[in-house]
Amino acid sequence: MGSRSDGHLALLADQAMLATLAGMGLDWTELDRNVAAAARFKRVVGGSHGLQSVVLKIVGLVGGASSGKSTLFNSLLGWEVSRISGHAHETLGPIAAVHSERAGQFAKWMDERLLLPGFALVQEHGETATCGALGSVVVFRHDLQSFGDAVVIDLPDVTSKMADDEGAVTRNLLPWFDGLLVVVDEERWFDAAVFDETVAFARNVGPRCWVVFNRTEGNEELTAAHRERLAEHATARHAEDSCISPFQPGSGYRPMAAETCQRIKSWITSLDSGDRQADLERHLRRRCGELLRENVGRSEAFDELGRRIDKELAGVSERTRLSTDLLTTEERLLLGLGHRFVPFFDLIQGVRRQMDRFRGRSGVTGDVDFDKSVDGMAEVLRHNLEHRFRRATDTIDRVILNSTYLVPECGDWRPQWRTPSFEERDWAMRIREHLDTWKAETARQSRRGDVAALAVGMPLLVADLLFLGGAGLTLGWTAAWAAGFLGGKGLVRAFEGSPAFTAYQTTVRAYQALIRESLSEQCQANLSLLPRRHLSMSDPILESIMHWSGPVR
Repeated sequence: MGSRSDGHLALLADQAMLATLAGMGLDWTELDRNVAAAARFKRVVGGSHGLQSVVLKIVGLVGGASSGKSTLFNSLLGWEVSRISGHAHETLGPIAAVHSERAGQFAKWMDERLLLPGFALVQEHGETATCGALGSVVVFRHDLQSFGDAVVIDLPDVTSKMADDEGAVTRNLLPWFDGLLVVVDEERWFDAAVFDETVAFARNVGPRCWVVFNRTEGNEELTAAHRERLAEHATARHAEDSCISPFQPGSGYRPMAAETCQRIKSWITSLDSGDRQADLERHLRRRCGELLRENVGRSEAFDELGRRIDKELAGVSERTRLSTDLLTTEERLLLGLGHRFVPFFDLIQGVRRQMDRFRGRSGVTGDVDFDKSVDGMAEVLRHNLEHRFRRATDTIDRVILNSTYLVPECGDWRPQWRTPSFEERDWAMRIREHLDTWKAETARQSRRGDVAALAVGMPLLVADLLFLGGAGLTLGWTAAWAAGFLGGKGLVRAFEGSPAFTAYQTTVRAYQALIRESLSEQCQANLSLLPRRHLSMSDPILESIMHWSGPVR
């Protein structure tokens, strides 16, 4: 179980995983990655590498611009390691003071990406002070016994506008520190940017904090009330203790008072990093739990999107009710309710037709022709294919674009559709052949009284089967009603018992399948290009998140 947990920690600490989750918009930060990496480091150093006897404490110096943290760093070492100047934001990257006996092991851990992964190691051997380097850890070797088991790191400031990126680096490195020295100059003694955003935040990942109130101006004695207020302010921000570094007169580099340095050295010596692993893993479990819940919500939204699309695809053959598309205007009138129930309906329609002719209107002949030509039927088939496909894609577009799975951050992604290839004349010829064979066959087998019903009911039946999705084993309700209404009681039996009609149904099913399959294929292609915003169950990253979202192991 231990090695399995370590493997999951390695994945959670991986930069590629962070990039993957960031690309999905999932809330996993550089800080979280460092929590996982620091927890893994403590597990490995205390276990499989056989280094149980090695006690290593990492102490970070943080503070605002020109607060004096680099001055404190140099004062603790007795050497001007970190460059100091008159302008703010001098330190660009971490500068680590490592005892000579630990420097080799420190370098090995960094080389193995166990310690501070993502940073390159720079061995600094010169005597010139350094300002550090972006993306690197500059190492200064020393032989001070007071820091024999500690690595003290000077960090970029967290308050200046120039330090936005480097300040973020400092905050992201907080999980690595067993101790945190927070240096606050007089102008920021009560600055929330230092305390609330750094000290209070750091307590989530466990380092013990010491606040150094650095007097950078004036030499007047502070009152007891003022000192007490500062101490209470530090304690309220979860600092373990604090001290006031007195003002050092003079110009240029002025080391901090020896008494202040001695107190801080004693505090570093007393640090115990034994509970830090539990703190890190507690934070990691909480964040993995939050990430898992967020992923579950997105996964459910994606599944719901899929179900809605499947529903649209399943109903594409029957959603567009165009039962009279194969009929002319006169055919619609003949089969309408008015013809049956409205008194003098035929007389009224006859008068209307005469008036239309008198006014010179064309296109109304009064002829009823249920046997459309192949070209006419091909035109209707092409129109209906395009209409139905466009209507279905418009609906699916709305389903996708209105889904909670997508967010504005997904950009201007839009589904792409292509009307399927369709030889409408070939289809029309097939349908015409089926209908002609079936009509002749049925006319021979039906009673004389049913032939008239057949002549009237067939066009509506064709439209029903072709454009209502009624090509199943039973007749569509419109066609069945028309047949019964017009007195053709033997018509239904003729429909169902005809081999020609069965062949016709097969053709109609193939027509409907052409639309459904084209929609389904293109829909899958569109969904594959959909910006992915969740991890699938087969993703090893999700397995690691699930492993670390549970109880203490």
